[in-house]
Amino acid sequence: MEKMPASQATTTLTTIVGMTLTLVLVGMLAVVAMLGSRWEKQLRQEVRIQVYFQRDLDNAILKTALASVESDVSVEEAKYLDPKSEAEKLEETLGEDFIDFLGYVPLPPAMDVKVRGEWGTSDKLPALADRINDIPGVSEVVWQNNLLAKIEKTILKLFYPLVSFAGICFLIALALMNNTVRLTVYARRFLIRNMQLVGAKPSFIRRPFIKQGVLLGVTSGFLSLALIMGGLTLLKSYSPEASISLTTEFIGVMTAGLTLTGGLLGIVSTTLAVNRYLRLDLGRIH
Repeated sequence: MEKMPASQATTTLTTIVGMTLTLVLVGMLAVVAMLGSRWEKQLRQEVRIQVYFQRDLDNAILKTALASVESDVSVEEAKYLDPKSEAEKLEETLGEDFIDFLGYVPLPPAMDVKVRGEWGTSDKLPALADRINDIPGVSEVVWQNNLLAKIEKTILKLFYPLVSFAGICFLIALALMNNTVRLTVYARRFLIRNMQLVGAKPSFIRRPFIKQGVLLGVTSGFLSLALIMGGLTLLKSYSPEASISLTTEFIGVMTAGLTLTGGLLGIVSTTLAVNRYLRLDLGRIH
């Protein structure tokens, strides 16, 4: 088997290293985006409202009201807070027997309601609160709408700068990858010219280069995946509380994304580089 020339091997290695580093940058941007999306989803899933019912409410009306709240389309989970049980917990916390002093339980019947993620927005929560307020027996609905609105504003303020930064980094990554692939094609520019001289069609000339570009891109994709997964595993070992879940689904998405991106960019970059030398005059090929 013919050995690859040292210069070509060096160029191929340089190309793989350059493409791998580029894909690591692209992959890290994707990881940041996925973690941000997951954090926002978790935030919305933790949105809760407190529903307070009227005191001395008839048991039948109270049960109907509880069932109406639980069956609402926007409610994921609802927990009934019994006044006596909650008062006993409060006594233990305060260390005072205020029920005997007052002569009655001061806390009204209530429910702690966990809202579904798609309803956990400052725009939809008021509609949910109005709907629950209309249930017979409900006295008041309480939620931190101002806090939620502030959090959403902060997320929105961060979103556009991050997207702009990601776009700039992606364009830089494309430029770097294009330059590294052009090194490989440049090292074989005379082969392209010889194939042209014997009458080879442009599509025939491009084919082996595109195959090599795909191979280099996929190889770089796997190498970048290994580096990213290694970095995330190391980060998770040092910071167990970090919200990084290296699930099979996450690894599968990253594997498919990086290898497909590497292969696609390898095709595009190789095609552009080969086309450049196909159009080049003989006097400028040196």
